[in-house]
Amino acid sequence: MKKFLLIFLFFSFFSGISQEKKIYFDKEIDYKVIDKNKADGFLKTYTGKNGEFLTKMALKNLPVYFFTDRIGTSAVDLVMNNRLESSDLLISSLYYGFSGYSRDKKDYDLESKKLDTRETLLGISCSHYLLTLKRKDRDEGKESFKVCIDDHSAYNNIPVLSGLISFFDKSIKLKSSGVKGLILKGGPEKTYDTEYFVATSIKDSKDFVYFDHLKTMMSQQRKQDSIMLAQQRQEEEYSNMKTDSVVYADSAFVDVDTAAAFADPVPDTQVDSYIPDYVSEYKNVQSGPSDLAIHNVINKNLLKGIPKHCKNFETELPSFSNKELGGHLKNYVGQICDLYLTQADNHSVGIKITLDEIRREVLYLNEIQGKLDQSDKKKLNTYLKNLD
Repeated sequence: MKKFLLIFLFFSFFSGISQEKKIYFDKEIDYKVIDKNKADGFLKTYTGKNGEFLTKMALKNLPVYFFTDRIGTSAVDLVMNNRLESSDLLISSLYYGFSGYSRDKKDYDLESKKLDTRETLLGISCSHYLLTLKRKDRDEGKESFKVCIDDHSAYNNIPVLSGLISFFDKSIKLKSSGVKGLILKGGPEKTYDTEYFVATSIKDSKDFVYFDHLKTMMSQQRKQDSIMLAQQRQEEEYSNMKTDSVVYADSAFVDVDTAAAFADPVPDTQVDSYIPDYVSEYKNVQSGPSDLAIHNVINKNLLKGIPKHCKNFETELPSFSNKELGGHLKNYVGQICDLYLTQADNHSVGIKITLDEIRREVLYLNEIQGKLDQSDKKKLNTYLKNLD
């Protein structure tokens, strides 16, 4: 009874302090991933000086998101109205197939060693470091990872790297190194020059999300515990089966429906609580065409569900004498193309901000009509009329 009371008080305490908040990012960092054995990939991080990061990357040809802050790293989905929620599908996939769940975690230190070499990326000088995972009970370490860090930066994304390491390798209980700064490039020490990720742009951002990270971490822990329980039960059943039985199950695999049966259901009455009050921001807040999801489509099968002009719309835009018109038209068409991508279950489109962008550009295109010369006006209307 005493143990039950302590558990109850623990969850009551965290439920009380857990709350959703609006998180702003003031920088957007794009990385290109170079892998000699695979097609080039991408990595994008939204960050602020408050130490909160939203990282977008490609996994199994699908875009996935991870949120990192001082309490850890979680897999998330970007859903309606710029809201983040737990990515239960990714959690299930990781535990069923990608990495498995380790019951015997080992303590590792992420040791850092500063080298005497430097390089300049995006006009920023950065220092080379070797980061090595070392088990506390052994002298040898795993293969070292070489990174180039701007150790004078106000942004510190080392926790993103260590958080992703711990997330994908469940056998590791990681204590991070003391080094701080902005990673501009990284790769295995031996192949740093041929296999790496490198920052290709750093720009200002006005993006934001709504998220309750503590609630998500507690939810994902329950999910992991449910999967663990399901694995244990299936392994027990497997070991008790008679030898003359026909076995179709794999003891290392747990059916999704089996684990879901142990997971806590979400009452339907809670669905509406995830819709925030509407705030009219579309006239002021803008992301621009550089943030288009259509630029980062990895799975080309998704292109069959969008208009044909979306595949190369940037090269087919008219040339206008009005210098601003082309940029607004490009953003308008690109944002609509992004909206078509939301037909996919695992899309990476922020629906509210996309709708806000479209509304802002429609307003602009309507208001600019009376200010255009006849040539620009004809080009604009002809282009819009002939879109497929």
